[in-house]
Amino acid sequence: LFIKPLSSGHVYNYFLFTTRWNIDRAKETFQHFRLFPLSLGEIVSQQRVQELHLSLTQGRWQHRKWGYPFQEAPPGAHIWAWFDPETPSVSNAWKNLTNALSGQLCASLNFVDDTMTVSPKRSFRPQGWVRSANSSLLRYAALPRESVCTENLTPWKKLLPCSSKAGLATLLHALQLFRANYMSLALDLKTICQDEDCLHAVLDLQMSVSLVFDSVATQNGYQTWSLSKLFGAGLKTTCPLASMSAIYVDVSNNRSVGTFQLSPEPTQLVTSGQGAHQRSLAIYDLKHHVAQGRFNLGAQYEKPHIFWLIPEPPLHSTRYIQGYGLERGGIVNRIRNNHPTKTVRVVLLDVIPWFLRVYLHTLKVSSGSRQLAAEHVSYRPGQDRERPYHLELTLLLPPASETVVAYEFERAFLKWTEYPPDANHGFYVGAAVLSTLLDEPVSNYSGDISLCPSLRHCITGTALTSNAKNSAGKQFLRIYTETLLVSLPTPDFSMPYNVICLACTVVALAFGPIHNMATNALTIVEVKKGRGGLLRQLASKAK
Repeated sequence: LFIKPLSSGHVYNYFLFTTRWNIDRAKETFQHFRLFPLSLGEIVSQQRVQELHLSLTQGRWQHRKWGYPFQEAPPGAHIWAWFDPETPSVSNAWKNLTNALSGQLCASLNFVDDTMTVSPKRSFRPQGWVRSANSSLLRYAALPRESVCTENLTPWKKLLPCSSKAGLATLLHALQLFRANYMSLALDLKTICQDEDCLHAVLDLQMSVSLVFDSVATQNGYQTWSLSKLFGAGLKTTCPLASMSAIYVDVSNNRSVGTFQLSPEPTQLVTSGQGAHQRSLAIYDLKHHVAQGRFNLGAQYEKPHIFWLIPEPPLHSTRYIQGYGLERGGIVNRIRNNHPTKTVRVVLLDVIPWFLRVYLHTLKVSSGSRQLAAEHVSYRPGQDRERPYHLELTLLLPPASETVVAYEFERAFLKWTEYPPDANHGFYVGAAVLSTLLDEPVSNYSGDISLCPSLRHCITGTALTSNAKNSAGKQFLRIYTETLLVSLPTPDFSMPYNVICLACTVVALAFGPIHNMATNALTIVEVKKGRGGLLRQLASKAK
C-alpha cells in the first residue's frame, strides 16, 4: 500500500497485490494451480493470451491537481490484450476473452465487439515479454459508460491469494471505497524475463486499486487521515501467503505543503534523489507492526489545509466537443507541454465510434499561430456498424506551448432499434490516449512497476519499462483525456405513444354509437291517442 498526501488536500492510496508464478506456460504443469487464480489461468490459457490489462474505473484522474498516478485508467471499462502468434483467430479469441472476463468480474465486457475494437500501431506496446509484437496480435477497446459497483469488487477480491480474509485486502470495504473521488480496479497479467536472454521467465499478475479521498472535506478543513478514517478499520492480520507486506507513505512534501506527524513511527525512512526530485518514504513492515496488535497508521496535521496554487505537471491534455446543431461537429485535443526548453514527442491515439463520421481532410495540428506537421499519421476509416475510426498521431510538442489537434465529423442517423432506452442522454466517446517518454523524474511514477525489485524503487523512478530499456533515465507516461458525451439526431420516441392514445380515444368515442346502431333492431311504434288536457276531461265528465 502506497499513501501520498496531495497538495490539493486529497489523499492518494495505491494498493498493489503481486502474484508471481515461476512456470513455463507451454507445459502441462500450467494446469496445476496453487496461489494463481484457477479461473483466470484457464481463461488466458484457452484463449492464448500473452498479456492482459483490464481496469474498471469510477471518476477521472485530475492531472493538474494530483500529478500522475502509478497506473491511470479512463472512466468506465478499459481492456487491451496481446495474443500468441499461433492463435488460429485473434478476433474469435478476443471475443471469447471479453465474454469470459465479463462473467468473471460481473462486468458488461460482453458488449465489446468489432464496432469498438482497434489494433493500435504505436500505442499499448507490450509491457512484458511476448513472442511477437506485431500489432495484428493486439486488441484494444473501452466502454466509457460502464459503471463500477460492488458486484465488480467482490469477484475481483476473490482472485487474491488470501481473498479479503487477511492482509491489506481487509481494508477494501465497498462502503468506504465508493465514497472516493476516484476509484479504479485494475488487473495486469504479463510475462517477465529473469535474465537478458529470457531463458527463464515468470508469470506476473498484478492486481491494484487506486483511490483518492478528500480528507479535507471530511475532517473539518484538516488533511488528517488514518486507516480507520479512510477505510473504516485498521489492520489486524497480514496475509500468511505473502512474502512481503508493507505500507509506504510519501513524506516528501512534509514541511512544505503541510506539517504532519505520523503515528506510529515508521520501520525505516528512505530518501533518494536530489534537489526538486528528492523523494522521502516512510516504510512500515506490517508483519512487525501487526504482531503488536491492531495497526492503525495515521497522520495528524498541525494546521488546517491552505489551498494554494499547485504547479502544473510537465504534460497534460484536455479534450472537448465543438460546434452546434445535430448535423456536424468537431473534436479538439489540447496538449500542454510545460517544459521550458525541451521538445516532447508524444503518440496520440483517438478511437471514434462509427456513428461520428470523421473527415480526415479537416485534421489540423497547430501551436499558437503555427501549423505543425505530424511525424507519423496512422488512420483507418470506420465503417457503419462494423468498425470505429482509428486515428494515431506522432507529434513533436514545442517547449512551453500548447498544441491543438482538431478535426471535424458528421453525425450519422441510427436505426430506431439502435438507440438505448435513454436516447436523449447522448452517446459516449472513449477517452483519447497520450503516450510519451519523459526525460526527468516526475511525482508518482506511472510506468510499469512490475520490473522493480520493490515498490520503493518504482516510486523513486529508478526502474525502466520494457519499452524504455534503450532510453536510460527516461520514464514512460500514459495519460487519458476526458470522455465525451455527444448528442445524435434522435427521433421522437413519444410519437407512437401519442398516436396510440389518439387512435384509442377516437375508437372509444365512435365505438359506442356505432355498436348501438349496428346491433339494435329498429321497429315502428304506434302512438296512442291521448285523453286530452284537464279541461277536456272535466267537460267530458259533465256531459
